Amino acid sequence: MNKENLRARKQEFVRNAIFEAAIEIFAAKGFDATTVEEVAQAAGVSRRSFFRYFASKDDLLAQNVVDYGIALREAIAGCPPEFSPLEVLRETVHSVGMQSASHPLTRQVIEIAQRSPSARQAHLSRWIEVEDRVAEAFAGRLKSASKEDLRPRLMASLTLSVVNVAIIAWFRGEYPDFPSAAKHAISNLTRLAGDQTPAKSTGKAATARQKSGATKGKVR
Repeated sequence: MNKENLRARKQEFVRNAIFEAAIEIFAAKGFDATTVEEVAQAAGVSRRSFFRYFASKDDLLAQNVVDYGIALREAIAGCPPEFSPLEVLRETVHSVGMQSASHPLTRQVIEIAQRSPSARQAHLSRWIEVEDRVAEAFAGRLKSASKEDLRPRLMASLTLSVVNVAIIAWFRGEYPDFPSAAKHAISNLTRLAGDQTPAKSTGKAATARQKSGATKGKVR
């Protein structure tokens, strides 16, 4: 192992140690009441070292979301070329969702974000960055010119929404495990996408309006 790889692994080790120590304190004491000094002390590093890895408490809590975005992008890129967009969504939701659900800190992070509005805001502060990464991954698969095109942006939003809904449903105990939650979330999405009721209703409403107009015309 060369020096650069060794340095990178050491930095990752320290970053993870700081993150894990912070989550433990946030869970016990609360996000708002915890100081950077307390996190650094619990992680066994100096305050100065803390700021080498994170710009603030908010940045630290957002790191989980950044890692989430990287995992989503890699999962999308790793799907077989012949997969349809829906198959890519399904595979990505399952693989990344399982990673998140099996991580020992996931429940604590969700609880911290739910208990504190400022923690929730911090946790989601880099969400646009994540959505951009996911849209960029879909743009590569869909042969789109840009991640800003409609299709990759739509697929990114759908993927993020489905995996988040499934994780929250799993967290709340609505399903026995994450795969069951993901299966039901995707099933509901495909059912809603294939539901033509609104279009039929619109047609009936239009017909009713036309008949009403014709009747009014006869009265006149």
